[in-house]
Amino acid sequence: MPASRRNTIQNGGPSVDKIMDEKRDELQEFQQNPNRVLTRLYANCRPKFLGWAKENYRIGAHDLADIFQNAVVIMMLNIESGRLTNLAGTLCTYIFGIGKNLMQAFIRKQKRIEMPGDVKMLQSDEGDPGIETQMIEEQDNESLWAKVDALGEPCRSILILTYKENMTSQEIADVLGYASAEVVRQLRKRCIDKMRKP
Repeated sequence: MPASRRNTIQNGGPSVDKIMDEKRDELQEFQQNPNRVLTRLYANCRPKFLGWAKENYRIGAHDLADIFQNAVVIMMLNIESGRLTNLAGTLCTYIFGIGKNLMQAFIRKQKRIEMPGDVKMLQSDEGDPGIETQMIEEQDNESLWAKVDALGEPCRSILILTYKENMTSQEIADVLGYASAEVVRQLRKRCIDKMRKP
């Protein structure tokens, strides 16, 4: 260890253990008082995220605000479901990671927007016909999405990220903390099978 780093630790500077405790404390604080942590994230992290995203992505301010909100919701779901138990950084850096994936999916979706008169081509290498085709074609159908909401988690998040946000299975695995894209595909298939049942 370099002498300057050793001195910092010995002279009361932050130790690695202390930094790890602070990260754990942030998760525990969220579980005890989510409103306080969310208020802090919106006050401190949101402006940083919006400024960084505006510099690095060609996305409008309104859409960036929605993406930040979606990233916060995903973070909350991951904490509440027990998928997020350790942080490599802070909750803010975790939101940045989720937000980056959401922005990339948003950009891909924008590139696929059709012009009037274009022939509609479904692009799905992971799906089968039936309910999936219906979900893509009827994204604004309230009764269909009410069925998705009724499935609960994790189906709700997986189906929304797949069919509304156009995220790939690997991106969903990264955002929601699953081990692989294959796990997401299997879960999505089970969710769709549940929707097919009367």
